[in-house]
Amino acid sequence: MQTKTIPNTDLQISNIGLGTAAWGSLVPADESFKLLDAYCAAGGNFLDTAHVYADWLGGERHKSEKTLGQWLKRGGNRERVVLSTKGGHPDLATPLIPRLSPEEIAHDLDESLACLGVHHIDIYWLHRDDPKRPVAEIMEPLHQQVRLGKVRYVGCANWQPDRIRAAQTYARQHGLTPFVASQVQWSLAVANPGAFASDHALMDADAQTYYASAGLGVACYTSQARGFMSKAAAVGVDFLKPELRRDFENAETLARLARAQALALRLNTTVSAVALAYITSQPFVAVPIIGPLDAKHLHDSLQGADLTLSPEMLRFLATGNS
Repeated sequence: MQTKTIPNTDLQISNIGLGTAAWGSLVPADESFKLLDAYCAAGGNFLDTAHVYADWLGGERHKSEKTLGQWLKRGGNRERVVLSTKGGHPDLATPLIPRLSPEEIAHDLDESLACLGVHHIDIYWLHRDDPKRPVAEIMEPLHQQVRLGKVRYVGCANWQPDRIRAAQTYARQHGLTPFVASQVQWSLAVANPGAFASDHALMDADAQTYYASAGLGVACYTSQARGFMSKAAAVGVDFLKPELRRDFENAETLARLARAQALALRLNTTVSAVALAYITSQPFVAVPIIGPLDAKHLHDSLQGADLTLSPEMLRFLATGNS
């Protein structure tokens, strides 16, 4: 699998990242281990989890991190991967109350290190922003965690470009650790209003322009639109689950689907591969995060790991022009 370097770091990450939101819960631990082994065997090395992952399913908390931690202990796996996790998510019982105080950032990070069984995180992301909190009160405690050696680099998830600009400016002016990457929702499919909560950041034309010049890596969640493109290509839109159609079926997505099918036929590949390559072929460092639940899903997703689309192909997929 091809790799790319996150700007302003020494981190070389694989073209496709592996998300672990359901592992240890919907995906049993032994199956999670098999998927991790298969992903790494295919050349993958970028693992994405979060302290809150799987907590919404009930039962033991932090199962995703704990399951990943168990795998990391097997055979020296820690040295094989770029490990990232996220903290600062609101409590699930009070989703509109931010949790980004210095104490909350330190608390979540320390718990993540314990769950993962490691001494440091390669990229530590803040899972949400608190727009009412000055960026100084966020960047200062993050820098302190880097100084303590608990974190190598920091990133933000679901932050808007204006807040990232402010944080980067403050970090530069005060000699602090800046963000090196941002996580946003991005896929070839266009989400309908309401498909994601208001505190999620979705890639749009303005954000894309910003990232093209910001010198930040971008990691993209829901990068396969929960399988909308590949499933629609296989069985037709009418046979998709109602919630999938509610979130992604619209004129723009269907037009992009038709163009992706035409391009897949031309390149002798799959619609899934084209959809992932739409992200990996951008002129800035962008990595889709996939969340396979079984070996077949993983295999199908990795078919697009080394496909590169030309700028003309990217324009064709996005607009119909080449």
